[in-house]
Amino acid sequence: MARILAHIPWFTLTLSVILVARFLAELRAATDRLAPYSPGHFTLLAMGASDRDQVLGQGEWWRLFTATVLHGSPAHLIGNLITFLIVGFLLEPMIGTGWFAALYFTGGFAGAFLSTMLNAPDALSVGASGAIMATLAALFTLSFHAGAPRPNLMRRVAGGSLFPALMPAMTRGGTVVDVNAHLGGCLAGAVLAFVILIAWNDEEETLPGRSFAAIIAGSWVVMTVLAFAVSGNTYRQYAIGGLDYIPPEKLPATVESMKADSLSLVDKYPKDPRAHLFRGLYLLEQQHVVDAEPYFRDAARLGADSPVMTREFLDWNLALLALTVRFQRREDEARTIVAPLCADTSALDVRTQQTLDITKLCN
Repeated sequence: MARILAHIPWFTLTLSVILVARFLAELRAATDRLAPYSPGHFTLLAMGASDRDQVLGQGEWWRLFTATVLHGSPAHLIGNLITFLIVGFLLEPMIGTGWFAALYFTGGFAGAFLSTMLNAPDALSVGASGAIMATLAALFTLSFHAGAPRPNLMRRVAGGSLFPALMPAMTRGGTVVDVNAHLGGCLAGAVLAFVILIAWNDEEETLPGRSFAAIIAGSWVVMTVLAFAVSGNTYRQYAIGGLDYIPPEKLPATVESMKADSLSLVDKYPKDPRAHLFRGLYLLEQQHVVDAEPYFRDAARLGADSPVMTREFLDWNLALLALTVRFQRREDEARTIVAPLCADTSALDVRTQQTLDITKLCN
């Protein structure tokens, strides 16, 4: 019985439950959402997501710890958990809970730090990916130890996950994969794994220094708990901004619903650039060109720094603004407005291309 219990990855299982519980807490506390089950920009910022503007500009050091416990969507969480559980069952019984936890937390901090330093200043970063990459790098490195129980399987799992994760990519929802966090975790895990290889003689059945490793892991835990305690003081400050934006379930799905709901959306969400875009679209449809122009200009002004205004919406709004200006016989001004769009029309979505075709300003 004791031997069976020794092969259960208690840290892996416990932390997996904590990550799920924390994600459910994100959803309950959400003031904005990218999708029904995906916390939005302001919610993630309030819950502890990391970016350089906040960490260095505002001195919010605690984000380097809190960000690694948060996730942006169910798919993000599930993908990380599957990988983590596989690695945990292979590696934690081999090196012990203390060393495995030390690897995990060190990699998580290294990933968050490198992400914060190398990503765009306002690019939010969340997720346990950096920490999991550290365990994957260690899984590969430690597969060469004489005591590795399944060396070939360890290398296949590590190699199959490590290399794709270090390639720049974008998720289906348009979120950029944080390669810098992956790289930071991978480097930290590889370095610590080499230290373990050096310290662990082939003749020894168990890895020495487990008490020391437990102290390191415990220190990371204390810092993470402290970070979440401090982060609670700023939750309302950041979360309140999410109430200014249209929730996903109220966002019109068709052009017709955009026009029909435009007035109520502008009244209720005056800071959401999409509401102004929808109102301008309605007025343009009614041929109230002069009245539509200010709404498109407000959408462009509000959307420049808005986390909810996608590139597609920004481009379409610009094309619609140019259309209203051209209808008012200010063709030179209209051409200036659409010049950035005309430079590469192949990169534009269908709605923007159709609007430009109507304006004939790119000819």
